[in-house]
Amino acid sequence: MRQSDSAPQQEPAGKRGQTGFRQANVKRVLDALRVGGPASQAALARTTGLSPSTINAIVRSLRDQELIESRSLNGRESVVALVARRGAVVALHVGATELHAALFDFERERRVDRRRAVIDDLSAAGPGMAAALVRELVAESELELSQVDVVGVAMQAPIARNAGTVASWAAAQLPGWRDAVIRDELSRSLEVEVVVDNDANCAGLAEWTWGAGRGSDDFFYVLGSSHVGGAFILNGSVYRGGDGLAGEIGHMVVDPAGPICVCGSRGCLTMYASEPAMLAALTSSNGDMRSMTDIIAASRDGDLAARGVLYDVGRLLGRALANVGKMMAPEVIVIGGELRTAGRPLFESLGSAVEVASLRAVSPTIEFRPAELTADVVLLGALVAGLEHRETPLSELPDWTRRDLIA
Repeated sequence: MRQSDSAPQQEPAGKRGQTGFRQANVKRVLDALRVGGPASQAALARTTGLSPSTINAIVRSLRDQELIESRSLNGRESVVALVARRGAVVALHVGATELHAALFDFERERRVDRRRAVIDDLSAAGPGMAAALVRELVAESELELSQVDVVGVAMQAPIARNAGTVASWAAAQLPGWRDAVIRDELSRSLEVEVVVDNDANCAGLAEWTWGAGRGSDDFFYVLGSSHVGGAFILNGSVYRGGDGLAGEIGHMVVDPAGPICVCGSRGCLTMYASEPAMLAALTSSNGDMRSMTDIIAASRDGDLAARGVLYDVGRLLGRALANVGKMMAPEVIVIGGELRTAGRPLFESLGSAVEVASLRAVSPTIEFRPAELTADVVLLGALVAGLEHRETPLSELPDWTRRDLIA
């Protein structure tokens, strides 16, 4: 019986093996450019272990696909870097008091932001409001939803991995999202691919991709802002654990006799190191402070109470990070969020707590660093998640994508 001309033709086994081998080599090159940033072809050959001729062929193919570009490094040597020249990605940060969405248009090299305060009606601030904000943003950008490749969502709450919902014990912080299967509901409403993670994982992913964690295979990030979160990057990937809640350092107990946390434990780190906790500690001495930024500025101006609060935060954070270091032994631990600018009071007390805990005896090579990315880090992490979903990672962060560089 004659086979139909329209029937799928199966690739010979040998051909399939060669194709798989080529794809694996291409992935090695892409991973090297993502982790190490722009590199010469000679450096790529050394990093990947591939021959110069193989590297040359892969670079030509990726350049033809407009996934990489070549540029002169010093007038003599050229380097290649990952680029994204097509499509658009929307990044959405869902916070307890605000939704913030940004559209990144790679064809026109522009960024458009839109915010919506939700403090007046927290229960209404759910998937419907988020989808409406994305639609408004896309329309304002003079695009259609069909031109958006993916929406990356960063939630200010831990996400239960199997259910795809906000963890039950944290749902009170985002009541409008209670029981919502976030990815499914937003994807169905917008008819666009959606990826979802918590804000700390997104921030850590951005810092690992473009900031102080770049080049490290095993990395831990602390997000210190209105709340305290953490993110593990292990062997080059976000580690979420079996239930998706790995890295929740804010709920590590640092004082068993401390105040009760929303998670039900006593003395969690977030009860001392979050912005509300720090402001509450200063109520009796300086009630005029309204943010963590105010506390840090006051500390620099010599306010002893502000310095004392930052010192205490550093001590407790150091205690928690010493335990993280002993258990997971990351190469680099980065302090991000507003805490990154806290300066000597926090970092000196953190270092002292690490010494008291004898971390160096167990993991002597761990480096502690302040983050390099600023207040935009969570949205940039949602962008990274979206770019990875569509398999177009970037070696460098273009200036036009940065909020702090937008006029």
